[in-house]
Amino acid sequence: MTVKDVASFMLNEIKKNGSLPQDGLIEIIKEKFGNEFVFETTHKTLTINKKVLREFNKIKGENIVWDKDRCC
Repeated sequence: MTVKDVASFMLNEIKKNGSLPQDGLIEIIKEKFGNEFVFETTHKTLTINKKVLREFNKIKGENIVWDKDRCC
């Protein structure tokens, strides 16, 4: 699995569901793709690997934006 695989998965989920809530996504990525695509912050929370997020931002296009209020 690659960073592109994870980013493509995220984009496909958005296209299929209309949005991609952050809640639960990290565990899905960890289980489906592996620990190397998530990391633990200094606050001991898991988040998406920055390389995955950079790749996602490259492929998502202009119509997909982050909704801070809904965390998706």
